[in-house]
Amino acid sequence: MSISGYQSDASQNGGSQTSQNSVTIHEILPEHLSTSLTHSASYNTYSLINENLIIAKDIRLSPRTPELEIGDWLVSLPAPLIDEGNHTGTLFSIGWSQFFYSIDIDGRVTISGTFVNDQDELILNINPYIVELPLRFKTFGSPF
Repeated sequence: MSISGYQSDASQNGGSQTSQNSVTIHEILPEHLSTSLTHSASYNTYSLINENLIIAKDIRLSPRTPELEIGDWLVSLPAPLIDEGNHTGTLFSIGWSQFFYSIDIDGRVTISGTFVNDQDELILNINPYIVELPLRFKTFGSPF
């Protein structure tokens, strides 16, 4: 998958083109995280650049249950703008355990892998993607 975009707030000033970028920091809300995982409040943010490019900033997830193997929809992020199939990638924990992720058209992040131990933390460092505006999320516990 390739990432492309344009700067929509560019203006002409005396023949020179200037633009201004914006960055907003967001946190994963409790309703966007499976009850089988937990996160530290200080490691729970992602950035939106110009309101529509998502960049995982610092998200670390740990197992909440004694079960160290995971493989399900575990996190909700903003829904991607374009349906190009699932966005996929590889992640690592701080214990160097390998995990795989995919993000579907609704922003549901499915993660599979096994934590080294109950102190291990998965670093959710996803590939950037363009999000749908207004932001749309699937919440845990909702019927749809």
